[in-house]
Amino acid sequence: MSTLATTTEKQVNISLALKDAFTSLRDKGYMRLNLIEMGILKESEVTEMQEICMSEYYKFFTDKGIDPATIQIDLNSEMKSNPYFKQPKDSEMFKAMYGQKTKDGREYINTRAPANAMNCGMGSATSQKSTYYHPRLNELREKLRPLMTALYQSPVKRHLTRFGIKLPPAKDMQLHTDMSYIAENRDGVAEMRESDDPVSYYPYNPDGNFHRLQFILGLNNSDAGWYGYEGAHQKYAEIGDGLNWPGKTKTIQKIPIKLMKALGLKRVDIPTRFGEAVIWNCGVPHGNSACSKVPRLVLYVNYQPDTEQTSADHIIGLGNQPTETKSSFGLNFQHSK
Repeated sequence: MSTLATTTEKQVNISLALKDAFTSLRDKGYMRLNLIEMGILKESEVTEMQEICMSEYYKFFTDKGIDPATIQIDLNSEMKSNPYFKQPKDSEMFKAMYGQKTKDGREYINTRAPANAMNCGMGSATSQKSTYYHPRLNELREKLRPLMTALYQSPVKRHLTRFGIKLPPAKDMQLHTDMSYIAENRDGVAEMRESDDPVSYYPYNPDGNFHRLQFILGLNNSDAGWYGYEGAHQKYAEIGDGLNWPGKTKTIQKIPIKLMKALGLKRVDIPTRFGEAVIWNCGVPHGNSACSKVPRLVLYVNYQPDTEQTSADHIIGLGNQPTETKSSFGLNFQHSK
């Protein structure tokens, strides 16, 4: 077969894969796409992302005096012992995991704000300011702009984001959406959402395009992954009715599993795969799944529809992610409660 024929066949396969993925996103509310096979990212670039994230992660603990030799994580093997969880209260690791400081420098312990949460992989170690503003991570995320522009069918704004790591043993994350259920929006929204608005209001914009898409990129292979309820993005009114329309919230909206069952919605589990993106509609209740053996590492990617191609200059947090005011440009950095 000639080089030209091989290239043409590959292009056809990529086009078909993209078409199938988009159909899944439209109809089921989620899609999977191997960004390496699509030629969007190189394997070496995904490896580089993995190395940067783990370097940032380790630095959080070594800066607190933890010996780096004692906290290494093998992302390719079963984790036999966990040096982070369930440590003695008088240990340096317990202090590193839960130690906090007041504005005037006094130290205290807060077990509700761990460096690495057991149930969902979200914590201070994965959301440091240096991670959000890491120039190389943001340079690599920029390569995803054409894909997101195509999915939104509009210009997009790239936001500053973090990564997530989940270590065993850990249960399913709480089922939730990063979207508000507001009675006035029962039949749709009247206008497009601002690209800097941390709140999502409906699965679709008035023009029928996606209101907000969420995106994780697998940085290793793990059976711990993403789970969500297929087709739930088409059940905004029914879910809102079931929740009794709780209204606008800047934190996650918890969703009862029994409500999904009552609506006849099926849970779908997608394991984490190196170089594979999982992209879903904000109207799909979801979480990350239990981790029992191999740790899970993912990079968050956040593009929002905009009126022109732009990039954020400060962090806009959602739920338990960090936030900062635009006027401070990072000087008043703290976790939102």
